[in-house]
Amino acid sequence: MLRPAYAVEYDYLPAHQCFRTLMTKKIEGLFFSGQINGTTGYEEAAAQGLIAGINAARFSSSKPLIVLERESSYIGTLIDDLVTKDLREPYRMLTSRSEHRLLLRADNADSRLTPLGREIGLIDDRMWKYYEEKQARILHEKKRVKTEKIPATSEITQEVAELSGQIVKDPMTLENILKRPHIHYGILDKYGFGNSLLSREEKVCVEIDIKYEGFINRQRNHIQQIVQQQHRALPENLDYYSITTLSLEAREKLSKIRPQNIGQASRIGGVNPADITTLLIRLECDRRLKQKEQQVGNALLTSEKSDDHTVEAVVC
Repeated sequence: MLRPAYAVEYDYLPAHQCFRTLMTKKIEGLFFSGQINGTTGYEEAAAQGLIAGINAARFSSSKPLIVLERESSYIGTLIDDLVTKDLREPYRMLTSRSEHRLLLRADNADSRLTPLGREIGLIDDRMWKYYEEKQARILHEKKRVKTEKIPATSEITQEVAELSGQIVKDPMTLENILKRPHIHYGILDKYGFGNSLLSREEKVCVEIDIKYEGFINRQRNHIQQIVQQQHRALPENLDYYSITTLSLEAREKLSKIRPQNIGQASRIGGVNPADITTLLIRLECDRRLKQKEQQVGNALLTSEKSDDHTVEAVVC
């Protein structure tokens, strides 16, 4: 190498010395954000600056500090990673770092975070009114497409059949049309079944919520299970190296520390949320296998008792 193309060196504070509010653990009232926390990129610095600024203002006013959970936003994922993981290189926020990507979308960012913004005083009356009206329009449209039906012989259903490659034999609701592959809200507008009161962004929200409803609900249920499973015990003799779906670093850290439960495992540096999901799946598989073995054992025991009674009856 003759000359470095790009190099910037700077000191940083290992972010695990901060709380999730971005206040330092050693000095109360001191908040850090940006490259000093070991991140790289303008967006990462801006996200931290927003939370650190909010919490610094709330701290000075003796108000409770706010924390964004991982499942609520990419900002929450970013900060949670910074303060819980032992980072060895500059951190960049990637969508792949979140295990809740179906819920963390650009089209629903306002529905996820505006209520919190209103609660802490960042959303004025004008913006709050706009938000409520938008959500009401989206909710009303989702109810409408669930009930309005189209005959199987109509022009729109014929085009839907051609685009989706699926035959339409019976009348179907607008909701079922949107759930078909390769079908978008624009086709409703084309044939006069759309809602002219909705903006383009609102139509996108309706389409995504309907088309991926099953997957979205499944991920929400999964998040609830994760929260409920924090205290699930891990077997003392669990062979982590045999679980090949765990990352290599996670296998090494888990084998070394041997956490007692899922919650403790989730706080080990190098063990990411995908690894926790893998552990939960393993525990559930083991539980079902043990339950099945017990059922087989009980069935055999019942059969043996039945045979004994039969023999006694013959002897009598």
